[in-house]
Amino acid sequence: MLTGLAADKAKLLVVLLLLAQINVINGQLYALNVPNKCHDVCPIGYRVVCAFYNGCLRTFASSCVMRMYNCKYQKKYRIISQGACEFISNDELSELLD
Repeated sequence: MLTGLAADKAKLLVVLLLLAQINVINGQLYALNVPNKCHDVCPIGYRVVCAFYNGCLRTFASSCVMRMYNCKYQKKYRIISQGACEFISNDELSELLD
């Protein structure tokens, strides 16, 4: 166990290392070099949604699954309808996307 001056130096080193990982801007803390943590679990529930992004339709098991997918793959799907995309007619799709 460290005592005296060695203990004080060790504590100072720990504080400096912590400060090197944290940046304070306008009173808010921002962690440096920490990637966004995406959720990897959704509540049990199967409420299928149809989502649209970049000209593509995609069916997701739930809105939570869509948000996880968006986070993990840096996409921006947005829900356009409840239910599977396969059941949307072209006319309905045109109305939903306007």
